[in-house]
Amino acid sequence: MKPDCLVMRHAASGATDYVARHLDIPVVNAGDGTHEHPSQGLLDALTIRDRLGTIKNLNVTILGDILHSRVARFEHSPAGKIRVQVHFVRAGDVGSPRTGENRAGTPIRCVYRIEEALHGADVIMMLRVQTERLNDPPLSADDYILLYQLNTERLRRASPNAIVLHPGPINRGIEITPDVADGRNPACWSR
Repeated sequence: MKPDCLVMRHAASGATDYVARHLDIPVVNAGDGTHEHPSQGLLDALTIRDRLGTIKNLNVTILGDILHSRVARFEHSPAGKIRVQVHFVRAGDVGSPRTGENRAGTPIRCVYRIEEALHGADVIMMLRVQTERLNDPPLSADDYILLYQLNTERLRRASPNAIVLHPGPINRGIEITPDVADGRNPACWSR
């Protein structure tokens, strides 16, 4: 085939790195095992820049199943390079990074109340509840909706020009209410 580049997604952690060491062409990581998801993070950075005009000095809230999310692991990693403040919201007893700083010194705060993390948020990154990775979910769907679902009322706590991102697929009616997810809410843009 003689490709110029290979974009690779694989279930095994480290598979992309392994392949890259054995090829003489660029290998783009589109998600590997339980590691990061760099291509999604780069797409999100481009979307943020296109919608807000910058990727610097932003208040970013990442909400959802952080323990099982490759997207969340990548999103907080380059954040120090673009100078954002990151808030992680732990959904129930699902694990997340600790409050502190990432490798580049960007402040990271972990909170348990969505209302606290949404206050003044410029970017809201909703994560999919990955039920296929949970043997015993820490919360029922009803409790998740009650405590962590992004709805119009909660969205009002964010910056007036806040954007809402979701890596997909969305569990309709679970992570985000339909009016927010479908973009009918004029306060946000979602994908």
